[in-house]
Amino acid sequence: MADDFEDRFGALADDANALAAQIALREQGQHGEEARDYLRKQSRIADLQIDTLRKKDEFELSHLRFRRFSDYARFALEIAGFLVVLLIVCGLGTMVWNASLDHDLVVDSFSVPPDIAQSGLTGSVLAGRVLDQFGKIQAGFFATTQSAGSYRADGADTVRVEIPDTGISLGELNRYLRAWLGREKHVTGDLVQSAAGFALTTRYGSQPGITVQGKTTELDALIDKSTEQIFAAALPYRYVEYLVRLRRFAEARSMLPGLASQGSSQEKALANSAWANFFFFQGDMPRALEKGREAARLDPDNPITRAWLSVAEGNLGHDEAARNDADAAIRLWRGAARDSGAEFAAVGPLQFTAYRDEMTGDFAEAMAAWLQYAETGLMSNNSNGSAAQDAASVHDAGLARRFASMITAKDRIGRPESQRPLAWFYIALAKGDFVDAVKRGREAEAILQSEPDQKWTSLQFLPDLAYAMAKVGDRKGADALIASAPIDCDNCTRARGRIAALNHDWSAAASDFTTVATRSPHEPFAETWWGEMLMRKGDLDGAIAEFHEANLKGPHFADPLEMWGEALMQKNRSNLALAKFEEANKYAPNWGRLHLKWGEALVYAGKRDEAKTQFALASALDLSAPDKSELLKNMRRT
Repeated sequence: MADDFEDRFGALADDANALAAQIALREQGQHGEEARDYLRKQSRIADLQIDTLRKKDEFELSHLRFRRFSDYARFALEIAGFLVVLLIVCGLGTMVWNASLDHDLVVDSFSVPPDIAQSGLTGSVLAGRVLDQFGKIQAGFFATTQSAGSYRADGADTVRVEIPDTGISLGELNRYLRAWLGREKHVTGDLVQSAAGFALTTRYGSQPGITVQGKTTELDALIDKSTEQIFAAALPYRYVEYLVRLRRFAEARSMLPGLASQGSSQEKALANSAWANFFFFQGDMPRALEKGREAARLDPDNPITRAWLSVAEGNLGHDEAARNDADAAIRLWRGAARDSGAEFAAVGPLQFTAYRDEMTGDFAEAMAAWLQYAETGLMSNNSNGSAAQDAASVHDAGLARRFASMITAKDRIGRPESQRPLAWFYIALAKGDFVDAVKRGREAEAILQSEPDQKWTSLQFLPDLAYAMAKVGDRKGADALIASAPIDCDNCTRARGRIAALNHDWSAAASDFTTVATRSPHEPFAETWWGEMLMRKGDLDGAIAEFHEANLKGPHFADPLEMWGEALMQKNRSNLALAKFEEANKYAPNWGRLHLKWGEALVYAGKRDEAKTQFALASALDLSAPDKSELLKNMRRT
């Protein structure tokens, strides 16, 4: 009924407006004036209604905008809250994960008498001094068998961010999680006064305490002894290396049998690697090889065990086995998901890449590895010596001298360093200055005779010295020196063959080269020196065949390519020799003799301008005395 009434009333009002409009338009007088006044009022009412509707619309639109902003703000707050919760969960998860992986050595505050603490030597100070000494021992040498452990002091107030409503700090929570989920080892100790002065007792984990005593003035010595005992318990294989580097062989020997007989096969392998290290630094390569093979048998997937085995094999002249083990160590290092052992894991792949590549004559790649290794700042005298020898083998005398100059005159324990004259010996040998080579070799030999632990170097070096002696005419001395070399040493056998070739004992030389080529099929040196022998004999076709075989085995070895070119020149095929010299130049661009012979081939090919360029290059590089004389003659002709 109400709706019906409103509809009818609205209809009557519309009718009245319409009637008023008609009257105002058609009539004059009183009724017309009243109608017009009525229309004006209705117009005003309509304007007010329009204005009201407009303002209402603006209000509703602004309200809707505010509601949208409010929705956005609420959504942002919800996202922020979610992110905060997510960060807290991730943080806690990270703490739990890190705690589960924690193998830290934690040094707790020591117990000290009150009167000593009042003097400033509190328990925390004493623990800190032990911790400092632990770090010095760990950083004092380059370890190969066992990684450095992380260690820290147990500071109760390291982090004091409170967790609301719990009264627990983040530091306390972190320590609780590490103690619960990790495998921390705590070091505790106490210092007491004794009749002698001080007694310092330290305990590693649950092991019984070990006490050292001394005078009150010897506290530093007591701390050093106690720290060594902690180090031996925490990192036993690394500690053996520490003892070996200090030449404390008796102490190292007493630990090794026990370490090698306990634990997992991986742990026993590390112990045998440390044992190989022990024999290595005493110059006993056969026993180092024995322990290295046992380590590799126990844990063949550990690159450290294969690396030590490669070193022992190589030092005994077993080139093929050394190359195979070096290659295996490199693959294992690059594919290892586990801790592959000590600081050596960072530079081991570079060092053994150089060792592997030099065994195939790829001295250019070996030098690239040495240069990258040198950037780490971790090169030792032995490493610099090896790099100098490889640089000499790639006929880069400038680079070889650079590495040789970095070898110190004294070794780590103050003795004369044999690597210094050895590096200059190989530089002179590669240059063809055999008189200087013999002089440098004698210097190195004198040092090695006074250092029994370095006698393994003699096995690799003395055959080369014997060859240099033979080149300067001391055939009797050379024969006597090479006669004592073992027959299973590849470098020894090759040198024996080269000396036989100098004596024109062609069959003996060929037999020695055949022996090495057969048992070490990946190295190109036997065929290279065999080809050199056949050139001297006059068998140019046979020489070229051997150079070709050497190039197949070691495609980046410049020596057989250069001598191949010389053989072609002697066959009056200088046009073919040019290609061999150009290829050799890719791998030995700083070889003076190579540019000399390349220039000669260009002269024979009628390319005198190009020959001048090669002669100019040769004149700026190292040459032997005969090569210098030949260069001067060629430069006068062109």
